[in-house]
Amino acid sequence: MRHYTYGGDLARGVVMAMEHPGAVNEDFNLSTAQSTTVLELAQLIWRKIKGPDVPLRVVSDEPFEYDVQRRIPATDKAKRILGFEASTSLEEMLDEVIPWIAHAVENGTI
Repeated sequence: MRHYTYGGDLARGVVMAMEHPGAVNEDFNLSTAQSTTVLELAQLIWRKIKGPDVPLRVVSDEPFEYDVQRRIPATDKAKRILGFEASTSLEEMLDEVIPWIAHAVENGTI
């Protein structure tokens, strides 16, 4: 379980924390409150690239022994003090990232 947060949302949150008088000497989780499993992420990417009619076959390794299985940030403090909420959905992020990666692969830069 992870929380995938858009860089633009993070940047906005950092600026809000730097400028807000209530943020002095405080720390904040500037993350989305939306939980997503790694499998859900894989399925979403697959559907965006291959479409809904092409089945996804998943093969996975055993998790790392000391990996944290659930990472769920407490975002309530940032909302309460700063009025910050990450607003970009995972779907929107992927709509930006997938074409960027495809272009970079096509150009040989990654």
